[in-house]
Amino acid sequence: MKATLFNIIWVLKISWSVLIIFFSFNTVLAQEDDMMEDAKIELSFIEDADSKIIVATATNKNDEPIEDLELYFYVKRSFSNLPIGDFFNATDETGTIKVEFPNDLPGDPEGNVAILVKLMDSDLYNDMTLETIKKWGVPSPSPSQFHEKRSLWAAAANAPIPLILIISALIFSIWFIICYIIYILFKIRKIGMVT
Repeated sequence: MKATLFNIIWVLKISWSVLIIFFSFNTVLAQEDDMMEDAKIELSFIEDADSKIIVATATNKNDEPIEDLELYFYVKRSFSNLPIGDFFNATDETGTIKVEFPNDLPGDPEGNVAILVKLMDSDLYNDMTLETIKKWGVPSPSPSQFHEKRSLWAAAANAPIPLILIISALIFSIWFIICYIIYILFKIRKIGMVT
């Protein structure tokens, strides 16, 4: 009886300790979330004859520059975002990062591209995304301007004629063989019924 009472008390102590640790951990996490603040990021653009540069300046709520803040630069594409700049882009002592924009990225028919600057996974600042549209891309033709010629990657209406003939002949041959096999099976069946 004493051993059972001892086991019950021991289980209650452990359960109580686990609950205290769990609630303490949640309280610490909630305090950390409250301590994070928003960073102010301002974008400016420099365009020369040879290069195009994105300049991002990060400051805190007191307008002091933020040093060693990692920002990620992207160009919005159809299916995902294309990263530009270095793998790690950190601000200098003045809170500034300069990233060179590639000169050969295609844009829409007018040459517009969407540039994204993201602040992610910072210990001190909340995540944020800035999006700006600039006319820095290479204009790409719209579908109405693009006259597709016969090629392997074209739509079915513009497939190469030899390819259409070969595939049609293969499909006809397969159906001919299937029909011939069915014809032979009927002949075999008739022979079996006669005997």
